[in-house]
Amino acid sequence: MKITIAGKTVLDSTVTKVYIKPKINLRDTVLCKGKPLLLDCKTPGMRYIWSTDETVPKIKVENSGKYWVKIINRGCSVTDTINVKFLPGTTLNFTSEMTFCLSEENKVLSVKPNSGTKIIWNTGSIYPSINITKEGTYWVKTENKNCGEQVDSVHVKLKACDCEMLIPNSFTPNEDNRNDYFFPVLQCEYSFYTLTISDKWGNVVFITNSVNGKWDGRFKGNLCPEEVYVYRIESIEKGSDKKTPRTGHISLFR
Repeated sequence: MKITIAGKTVLDSTVTKVYIKPKINLRDTVLCKGKPLLLDCKTPGMRYIWSTDETVPKIKVENSGKYWVKIINRGCSVTDTINVKFLPGTTLNFTSEMTFCLSEENKVLSVKPNSGTKIIWNTGSIYPSINITKEGTYWVKTENKNCGEQVDSVHVKLKACDCEMLIPNSFTPNEDNRNDYFFPVLQCEYSFYTLTISDKWGNVVFITNSVNGKWDGRFKGNLCPEEVYVYRIESIEKGSDKKTPRTGHISLFR
C-alpha cells in the first residue's frame, strides 16, 4: 500500500488470510441393531468436538439418539446434528441342533421379524413359523431394507420321548390265564413293526408284523421247550424315518 502525505510517500503492507469454512452434512439414519454407524466429518486437519466428548474426525455409534459435532477451522466453525435410530433385527437364535418329541402336537420353528421384513424358509414357506414333520436341516433367510439379509439354520431331530417299549423277560404259557403270552407293551403308534423270536440255535419260532401280535409259546401248534429265547423287535414310529432295533432274551417257564 502506498500513501502520499505532504509530498512524502509512505509504503505499508498487510497480510490477509482466508480460512475455509468447514462443510458437513450428517443425515438422519435408521439401521439395524448390531451394526455400528460410522459418523465421518470428511474434513481432515481441523478441530472436532462431538457430543460424545470425542475429538476425532470419525466416531462409531451403537445406540439410538441425537448426536452433534462442531468443526472448527481457526476462526470458522460449523455445527451439524444427526438423529440415529437402531431397530432390533429379526430374532434368529437357533442352536445348531434341536430335538422335538414325536408326541408333541406343535413342533414349530419360528422367527420374530420386524415390520417390512421378507421371510423365506427352505421349505418354501414365507411365514414366520413352520411346522416340523420330519427330521432334517432347516434354514430361514430374512431381508429388511434397514437390517439387510440374515440367514440361520438348524438341524432338527425327532425323538420318541415317551415311546419306550415295556418288554418282559419271562412268561408262563401254561393256560392259567396269567402271563400266558409274550408281547411288548407299546406306548406309541408305529408305521412299521416286526417281532421275531428265535431259539438258542437261531431257528425262528415266531414272527409277526402286527403290533397286537402275541407269542403263546408254541411253534406250529406244538409247545416249545422251557429255555431262553431271543427276541428282536424292529419298528419305525409314525412321523419318523428311523428304524429302531431292539433285542433281548425271554425265558419260557411252565
